[in-house]
Amino acid sequence: MKYTLRADGRGEVLVVDDVAANRFLYRALLEDDGHVVREASDGQACLREVARADLPRVELVLLDVSMPGMSGLDVLQALRARPDGGPAVLVLTAAARDPADIERGLELGADSYLTKPVDNRELAARVRAQLQIDRLRRELNSLRRDQTAMLVHDLRHPLSNLSMLAEVLEGEDVAREDRLHAAATLRRMVSDLSRLVDTILTASRLEAGVFDVVTAPITLGELVAPSVALLTPLALRRRVRFEVQLDSSLVLQVEAAKVRQVLDNLLSNALKFTPRTGTVRLEGHRTGRRVVLAVSDSGPGVGVSERAVIFDRYKQAPEGRTRGGAGLGLAIARGVVEAHGGTIACEAASLGGACFVFTLPLA
Repeated sequence: MKYTLRADGRGEVLVVDDVAANRFLYRALLEDDGHVVREASDGQACLREVARADLPRVELVLLDVSMPGMSGLDVLQALRARPDGGPAVLVLTAAARDPADIERGLELGADSYLTKPVDNRELAARVRAQLQIDRLRRELNSLRRDQTAMLVHDLRHPLSNLSMLAEVLEGEDVAREDRLHAAATLRRMVSDLSRLVDTILTASRLEAGVFDVVTAPITLGELVAPSVALLTPLALRRRVRFEVQLDSSLVLQVEAAKVRQVLDNLLSNALKFTPRTGTVRLEGHRTGRRVVLAVSDSGPGVGVSERAVIFDRYKQAPEGRTRGGAGLGLAIARGVVEAHGGTIACEAASLGGACFVFTLPLA
């Protein structure tokens, strides 16, 4: 199920309490605040409401702990045992504020608790906040599942090809020329896999907030040379004109390996989306205390609406110029550039396609 974040913090709430007056009060307060509210008078009724497929999904349960029969904590345990983990749960504790009930509820997976008698404003604020938190958590989990599926897809194809190449090399009647070709292809694919692994590691460090750069002086010419050398053969095979226009003598203060990861990604994307006989251009010039680098192409370009999400982690462009792969390359590019104190943006290119412009510090 896809979860869409609502900005207003309102949603589907289930009030569970064996006292009808309490249910009436909480329902009135929450409906006045814009929520859709359902009721359950005991634990079994709560579980049935959460499991109903003919109604919108219950997003939050306001759950009384002290109920006869199936207690609120028993209900909480059953909700958390569901395959989807159940909805967000706010536990209502007795006026005595029993620490044991609070501790047990949090251990069983309650998201928070409220003490009776409930303050009206606190109830409204807690429910809104918890709905937002739960939606963000579910959206993140959904994105991670999508990301895992994309990474598995990206890994499966080269691993399958590597297996076939190994069979070629193992053959006794394979000509020397075929062996050399297979070995060269294998080496290239291992290099591609290594770059994919580096991409995954970089993305993980960015997400964990432990990403930093160790800079050193390097000329612009030295910085871009490996990326140009890597992509030039591909451009020739695709009959794409590859232009490089930059001041090679400029000295930058960067971590070269990480910046090359950005260049490799932007240039390979440009080549991927540029038709045969088209043009890809890499430009670099000085502006104040910074170097401005631009990678532009004559491909289909990037729509204005896509530019708002194209640098987001795990995102694919929603229309027009669809990006293949895991959806990490541009997110990593932004992380690397910003770690150097620079900025990156996507614009319309003078060549007719897309233009990715980013800045880096001079030494």
